[in-house]
Amino acid sequence: MPSTRSDNAARWAAIAIGFSVPVSVAADNILMPLVFLLWILGGNFREKFRIIRENPVALSALGLLGCLAMGMFYGNAPFHKALDTLGKYIDLLFVPVFITLFRNEAARKWALKAFVASMLLTLFLSYMLKFGVLHQSAVFRGFAANPYVFKLHITQNFFMSYAAMILAAWAFDEKNGKRRFVSGILALAALFNVLFMVQGRIGYVVLALLLLYLFLQKFGKKGLIFGMLATLLLGSAAYYGSNEFHQRISVAADEFIHWHRGQATKDSDSIGQRLEYDVNTLGIVREHPFFGVGTGGFQGAYAAEVEHTGMLPTHHPHNEFLLIAAQTGLIGLILLLNLFRVEWREAGRLPANESLLAQGLVIAMASGCLFNSFLLDHAEGLFFAFMTGVLFSGRPE
Repeated sequence: MPSTRSDNAARWAAIAIGFSVPVSVAADNILMPLVFLLWILGGNFREKFRIIRENPVALSALGLLGCLAMGMFYGNAPFHKALDTLGKYIDLLFVPVFITLFRNEAARKWALKAFVASMLLTLFLSYMLKFGVLHQSAVFRGFAANPYVFKLHITQNFFMSYAAMILAAWAFDEKNGKRRFVSGILALAALFNVLFMVQGRIGYVVLALLLLYLFLQKFGKKGLIFGMLATLLLGSAAYYGSNEFHQRISVAADEFIHWHRGQATKDSDSIGQRLEYDVNTLGIVREHPFFGVGTGGFQGAYAAEVEHTGMLPTHHPHNEFLLIAAQTGLIGLILLLNLFRVEWREAGRLPANESLLAQGLVIAMASGCLFNSFLLDHAEGLFFAFMTGVLFSGRPE
């Protein structure tokens, strides 16, 4: 039937997004409208809407997107600016679409394999950059001292941390000795890449949290102790064994110590700037606590907040929770927190292997959103929508 063929084609195009997210924005921009078009052509909307209506994760994502859509109609941002900002959150619309497409367990496995394959390609090329086999170019963005490949180091380390968790989970669950060994070695190679090679501090945080969670889930309370010891040992080894890691941590500590509230920070002071953004954005939230300044209104509100202070304006505060609160008030913030809460709760209803990855996704994304505007950012936002759709489509009815 044509509708079945369209849905199957949409499913394979969605699986391809798993591979493209860590690699190519251009490919994402082709695949996303293709998935949506094929999903529409597939018809069977009564069944699709039933699946969406009965899935709390899909409804929570749509609720947050709906709040941002309502925020377009108030505040001082021009409508085109508000619409452009809403467009950056359009990945949330794909959460229910992906949830209807990945109901089949085999499709979910292919989707995870597509993402892991893309990260293994990234991992291989990163090592080639590190050892000087490849060099910085229009395709390979990094260099030996910081060998990120297709995405910036922040994004690569974030993705690689989650890929390491997937590989480790596969190693724990694999009954075949050879495949377990390969998955374990690849997980360690990804871990080494995050800690000792690429300079993305958010990856350090996410990897540590995922490592602790993995040990806790697999070995209980004793596992948490072992996980803490492993994290301390790995952190110490990276601090004393990697110039890149040592430098990033030392610089972060120095910037934190020398930051002073109310004083403008230098462009090069990453930690100081983030603290500055947090404080000033909290000022905006205090002034507009319930509904915010409207979708797309953050940039103008922040510029007004720092006027005559010597502080630099910014497009976003590098904190998704504060960005949502500034634009849509406490209502939007509650909806964002509720999305993570619902995902955590619903993950507990999934099969054990998918539950582990689903709660790991919440840990990774929520911690990432504390230091970056990850739902606003293309790659991280699409990654979240894709993984949410893949992992929560297996929810039992």
